[in-house]
Amino acid sequence: MQPSKTTVTGLFSTPHQYQIPIFQRGYVWTLEKQVGPLWTDIQDRADAVLEQQSLASTGTTAALKPLQKHFLGSIVMTPVPNSFGRAPAFEVIDGQQRSTTLHLLLLAFRQAARELIDSPIPQMLDGLVRNPGPYQRAEDHYKVWPTQAGQDEMRRLSDTATHAQDVYTTYPARDARTRIERPLMVQTYLYLYHACLAYMRGVDLTDVVNPTADPTFGDTLIADIRRNNDVSPLQGHMALESKRAQALYMALADHVQIMTLTLEAEDDPQVIFETLNARGEPLLASDLVRNFVFLEAARQGQAVPQLYERYWSPFDLVKTTGQGVSANAYWREKERQGRLTYPRIDLFFYNYTILRSHEITLASHVFQSFKAWWLKQLRDLEVELAQLVASSRHFQELVSPEGTGYLAEFARLVKSLDVGTVTPVYLALRERLASDSVELRQALGDLASYLTRRAVCGLTTKGYNRFFMRVLQAVLGAPEAPHIALRNVLLAATALSEVWPDDALFSDKWCHRPVYKELRPVKTCGVLRALEYAARGSQQGSNHVPAQSDLTIEHVIPQSWEKLPTYQITDMTEAQRQIRETVVHGFGNLTLLTQPLNSSISNGPFADTQGVGSEQVLGKRSRLGQSALLLNTYFQQTALGVWDDDAIANRSKALLKAALLVWPKPVGGSAAPVAVASAISGN
Repeated sequence: MQPSKTTVTGLFSTPHQYQIPIFQRGYVWTLEKQVGPLWTDIQDRADAVLEQQSLASTGTTAALKPLQKHFLGSIVMTPVPNSFGRAPAFEVIDGQQRSTTLHLLLLAFRQAARELIDSPIPQMLDGLVRNPGPYQRAEDHYKVWPTQAGQDEMRRLSDTATHAQDVYTTYPARDARTRIERPLMVQTYLYLYHACLAYMRGVDLTDVVNPTADPTFGDTLIADIRRNNDVSPLQGHMALESKRAQALYMALADHVQIMTLTLEAEDDPQVIFETLNARGEPLLASDLVRNFVFLEAARQGQAVPQLYERYWSPFDLVKTTGQGVSANAYWREKERQGRLTYPRIDLFFYNYTILRSHEITLASHVFQSFKAWWLKQLRDLEVELAQLVASSRHFQELVSPEGTGYLAEFARLVKSLDVGTVTPVYLALRERLASDSVELRQALGDLASYLTRRAVCGLTTKGYNRFFMRVLQAVLGAPEAPHIALRNVLLAATALSEVWPDDALFSDKWCHRPVYKELRPVKTCGVLRALEYAARGSQQGSNHVPAQSDLTIEHVIPQSWEKLPTYQITDMTEAQRQIRETVVHGFGNLTLLTQPLNSSISNGPFADTQGVGSEQVLGKRSRLGQSALLLNTYFQQTALGVWDDDAIANRSKALLKAALLVWPKPVGGSAAPVAVASAISGN
């Protein structure tokens, strides 16, 4: 490894290109966490240059003291074999965020300095932001060539004809009332462009705008970039000073240092990458996995760009209108599992690592566990990547269900019950059983029954990770078919922490447990919604059920029943009150609506009443019966004139009859919708 110290201008002074390997993550630095602090450090050195110049003008000896240099960090790179007609290049192993940001700073500084009259600085910067060529490939002119997600932005921001107004127009922050997130690279460019202009006007971004308010100029600038299409200059009425621009250039040329580390043949890029990755924005476990896999591919002499494009690029990139691409935000969005949230891509690799290693791992140890599994034997990269991509699609259908098929409905039930520990088992079943097979339907039906029955019975989910590891190992390693192995493990479990509840326990808890309070509303809603889905058949024309977020739980006897004369119990004893408090929150008294009833109906009488002039006033029963949901067909019974504890018990039994059809132990086949609908309606 060859270490060398350089400055910002020195880093870009020779006609080299710094290439970001296609398998590295895109640009992720944010204005608050990294870009703003970096600018503060650079501004500090520029201020020091101005102070030294001021001292020199007074003739004081303090001006002779060398200025302290600021160390920005390191950049690790490896030479790219040269080809005729190509710019000499280095691949950036570590420090791509830093090198990209510094290049954006020079581009922004050049544009800002053009506002000065007769300044040589824009021309001085031209040679630092563009390789002169000629070259056989146009992209060789760019000093930094990012991953595919940032190439369009780099082309536009590097174009000498691009002005700030062009950037505002091309990358707006809003379309009418809709907010649009500007690419992070564009946000950084705009921030640094306005920071340079502000510095030339003597504005410190860390100063408060108003002594009586908290926001700084930097805060105001960030808000403007994020909210408004056009970004207003800070203190634009103030004159630009050439001497301040010169001080900024001198700081970049002499007083801000970077350590470059150029790898030699015997150096291991992956080991160095893992050691240094803690700098800057922390890498996701998936970032480490990606770099490990593709550096391994490079070692084997594989065609890395083709492998990346074919298998990995969908994790990082998404096509935009036209021929462009941008960063794929889907995989970076947070997904909750248990009490914690993770980026979806890390949650996928957490579950995928468990699937492949057959071992429990911690979310914080995903990369180490993945690497240990990978190194156990020689891997066929193409085969492994193809399996990984297939599993990622199965994971996506589980965490982001779409459509009305049984796979999507199973996924919705799992999400509502919050049992992400079943994910590796699901991935294994999807890998081994055809999506339209009877075997997969049976396996997922067994899992749905197991999870729902345990949830309704209030049995613990602690230890699910260990139990479902045993299930996974059976599905993957047992001599029998996966769906048979799954059922055998579920049926063999006898400990209370693992048992598949029988009909007796399930029936008792279904009818007598205050699930709304103890199971929590979101899970209760998920169970009721699953019944609604199962009841849909050809008579409905469609099995579409509203999303859970569009449904609300309605208590037929209101929760505030003690204050409502219609639902009070005459001469109530304490025992009666406790029984009522339980049944009010049980399945028999709960239903779903696509929109909540207004309070006067929700708390009003159950039966129809006579209003002024003998006009019939519809009661709660009739209002519920008007619902399009099959769960509410029960309330269409004309003989149902009173809603009390006995009526609740009768409906509990009706819903239980449906639940036993939908979640039998074990599952004997799909429940007929007509039978489920008939049970729900009380027939």
